[in-house]
Amino acid sequence: MQISRASVVSLVAALLAIAAHTATAQPAAVSQRAFASARQALDGAIAAHGGLEPLRAIKDVQRAGSGTAYNQGQSLRPGTPYTTRTVALKSLSDFVKGRNATELITTPSGGIRTPSRSVLRGEEGFTVAMLTNVMSPMSPSAVAGAKSALRRDPAALLLTAAGRAETLRDLGEATFEKRPHRVITFADSDGSQIALYLDTQTRRVAKFETLADNAVLGDTITEVVFSDYRPVNGVQLPYRVVTRIGGELVQDLQFSEIKVNTSPTDTSFEPPAGAVAAKLIAGPTTVVASKVAEGVFFVEGSSHNSLAVVLADSILLIEAPLGEQRSQAVLAKLSELAPGKPVKAVVATHYHYDHSGGLRTHIARGATIVTTEGNRAFLTKLAAAPHTIKPDTLSRTPVPPTIEVVANKKVLGDSAHPIELYDVGPSPHVDEMLVAYLPKEKLLFVSDLFSIPPQGPIPPGTPGNRDFSDKLKKLGLDVQIIAPGHGRIGTLKDLQKALDTPAPK
Repeated sequence: MQISRASVVSLVAALLAIAAHTATAQPAAVSQRAFASARQALDGAIAAHGGLEPLRAIKDVQRAGSGTAYNQGQSLRPGTPYTTRTVALKSLSDFVKGRNATELITTPSGGIRTPSRSVLRGEEGFTVAMLTNVMSPMSPSAVAGAKSALRRDPAALLLTAAGRAETLRDLGEATFEKRPHRVITFADSDGSQIALYLDTQTRRVAKFETLADNAVLGDTITEVVFSDYRPVNGVQLPYRVVTRIGGELVQDLQFSEIKVNTSPTDTSFEPPAGAVAAKLIAGPTTVVASKVAEGVFFVEGSSHNSLAVVLADSILLIEAPLGEQRSQAVLAKLSELAPGKPVKAVVATHYHYDHSGGLRTHIARGATIVTTEGNRAFLTKLAAAPHTIKPDTLSRTPVPPTIEVVANKKVLGDSAHPIELYDVGPSPHVDEMLVAYLPKEKLLFVSDLFSIPPQGPIPPGTPGNRDFSDKLKKLGLDVQIIAPGHGRIGTLKDLQKALDTPAPK
């Protein structure tokens, strides 16, 4: 049988078209297979937790429990083992109206029992320091975090994933706690990628992971582990929740009671009677520099403060808290106050993460970091931490830190502005702690050992406050002004008022 030339041409064209279609369709097919496998695994998990309709029938969840918090980044010294504090909580989550109310009581070892309350109400929220009954509005970032936590509640997590089904992908198999798991991932509405570990045998959620930038640790995995599943109104919910950050245990909670569909009233999400309303804490980019004396500025405008001293040829900055965003904003403000004068030295009072998170910016600019010997290894590790998720200045221009150590006492500054640094550790708060004293201004900058609330009464004195007061008496410094790392400027009378206020029973 003879085949015509036209038939051959048509056949070749058809084969080429099929090949071209296969080549262009293949990437989509890979993505589709990853989606289909993840969708199947998610549907299996939903069924194992009780089914889609029973999960959707949960309108609210009430929990009570207790456990232990491990003070990562807030312990007596860098590195493990961490100090701990007991935790007791009651929470109420209303998924229908996007609300949550959590009462938390923490008790540091040897410290004062400290109750607090945080409330999310849709697009706004507030926190209450219950010892002083001062109510503070949540910052936009805190509201966003509370909304994320509501979407990732164990009772809502699978529904959140199902609602973002177009972003589902299968990551394959992994071993967790010596058991095989199927790992699927989806993108939350805030852009976070969430990996769900589904136990191959039970098909329940064993944990979820998120990957994000941490100002101190760099690229960091946060794990939330679920266990001790029990039936609650036909739905399987975990009674134990463990949190790890960067592979380190930070919280272990055991719930004693979980109730669903309790029909909460609006009063459950209202502030307590007589609460003193505080102002909204500004974000990290808001910087207010108040002139305390000639060439001395109290730098606030966020949850943390710094002190800037303008010297003959440079600026000495005491404290670089939070992260890159805050440090860049502070540098911009200082360039307005003292044009042409660089920050050549930064005093790191102590290692705690919230007070050291902004140091990388200054290390990248060549500033000397002045701190205590026990923080040397910590600062070296901080400077070397990988920041590939959210590259900062130091990750783009990596340099090792220049560290100057204070042993007991060191004098910095110049003849116009001498600055005396004292290590007042160990204390109940941290083993090594620097305070900065300006003898001409009779001003003392101190972080955490004493804080003065911006509004409302001064809370009862803590063991840390008392230890700090005793250290000041031994140093014999003539302190007229206290500039704290948190809150407003005050005096020694404020410290004495705290010490004279009895702790609640």
